[in-house]
Amino acid sequence: MSLTKPVRPRRLLAGAAAGAALLTSTACSAATQPAGANSETTGPVRDGGTLVVAQTSDVDPGSFLKTSFGNLLSEYQVLETLTAISTKTGQPSGVLAKSWKLAPDARSIDITLRDDVTFHSGRQLTASDVEFTLKKVQDPATGAANQPIASQVKSIRVEGDHELALTFSKPTPNIFDLFETMPILNPTAYGDYAAGKVVDGTGRFVWKSWTPGGKVELAKYAKYRDAKNTHLDKIQINIINDPTAIVSAIRSGRVQYGVGMPALDARSLSQQDGYALVTSGGSAIPLALDVTKAPFDNKTVRQAVQYAIDRDRIVSQVEGGQAAATDLPWRTSTVGYDATQAKHYTYQPDKAKQLLARAGVSGASFDVVTLNTPEATGIFQIVKNNLAAVGLTAKPVLLTATEYDERIAKRNIGTPAVLMMNSNALSPATQVVSRPEFVADDNLLKLKDPKYTKLVEQVATATSTDAQKTAVLAYNEYVLDQAFAVPLITRPTMTVRSTAVGGIKATRTGFLDLGTAWLSK
Repeated sequence: MSLTKPVRPRRLLAGAAAGAALLTSTACSAATQPAGANSETTGPVRDGGTLVVAQTSDVDPGSFLKTSFGNLLSEYQVLETLTAISTKTGQPSGVLAKSWKLAPDARSIDITLRDDVTFHSGRQLTASDVEFTLKKVQDPATGAANQPIASQVKSIRVEGDHELALTFSKPTPNIFDLFETMPILNPTAYGDYAAGKVVDGTGRFVWKSWTPGGKVELAKYAKYRDAKNTHLDKIQINIINDPTAIVSAIRSGRVQYGVGMPALDARSLSQQDGYALVTSGGSAIPLALDVTKAPFDNKTVRQAVQYAIDRDRIVSQVEGGQAAATDLPWRTSTVGYDATQAKHYTYQPDKAKQLLARAGVSGASFDVVTLNTPEATGIFQIVKNNLAAVGLTAKPVLLTATEYDERIAKRNIGTPAVLMMNSNALSPATQVVSRPEFVADDNLLKLKDPKYTKLVEQVATATSTDAQKTAVLAYNEYVLDQAFAVPLITRPTMTVRSTAVGGIKATRTGFLDLGTAWLSK
């Protein structure tokens, strides 16, 4: 495979605020285990059978480009991407793409597709399908996860059934982050996807049926190019809105794999005989502060808030130890990750009080937007108590995921602070142009600073490892000093499987790959 590219160790964030919030309101960040890690082994590989899985959110077949949490279990069984980034090395490998060459200046890429790929309808995959999908991602109306990266593609040249060339308006070293979140669509059937009756993909499983609010049924695609390694006959995805009911369903044997349960429940169940923990994906959870609203229009107050919060308590009491207390949103393997910077804001309530006194702030009261989920409210309660101890009163504004998404998308939180949950799956180059609290233009927290804009540009366009490291370190220093979006923790998604299930994998962004999974009994 021909490839010229910088080392790119990190991952997503979704460009669309709604998609990111849905993905990460239950999904998460880099903590203690690699993506897709299994805490227990399983039995031998066996062909056949139906894997029954459960998730808390309904699927959204019209949102496959948005990294919607509801599609976590179905998307990559039915659809496929050009490339996939390794959760271990951070390097891309081919899926629908056979080979590629990224120019040394990262301003263009030539792609050759596999010639043995068919949609489930029988039509062969062509470069025109990639062009159609990329144009859908470029359209802001689509709300695609990495639209900011796609917008940098200034020309698409189809050079045959299986070759195409892309040129970019600026260096785009994070192009593989775009490919990671861009499943290729069938243009002739795409208009039918949203209704859920026909979802024509190229993956190992065929979309058979969807009962809204009930279940999705998938069946093995017998003509898949590598069908001998598809072990399951069927996958059934049950929608169980109550997270505790998923725990009960797994215990009873009605479900063999569950997604969406609280972290503490997942951890507890996985420690019992017959069950195992699967970790994947990653999220950073910052307490984000609007720099134009009192009292957070004062940098000293923002810094005081960070020193006031006991991150280790959040890790132990809310996340069951399956998280990392950190001030950086990146994974530890990221070029530019610095362990000293990651511990910049340690728990120092006395220092927080001193900074508040210096700023002349005493007894301030303010609202904080937070998702109305067990995890988010658990984190907020610790934050509230910590801030009360230094003389600040934080009052919760509890929102559903839909309400939260709407406020983020409109860039109107409505409060001086928001407890955010955003995926940190992809590279810093992608996160700084897609995460609403990080983007330089139309920043969620109303940050406007030419210096910050320059730092974002440097992170987004650095093409060499040395340049990436320099850019990310400088960016980290600025964000820590300004203290407008400093993480409290990062953590992985935790899901639980029966030990009768093997072969579960995860994408870099935390989507689940059940394509080569099996049932040992």
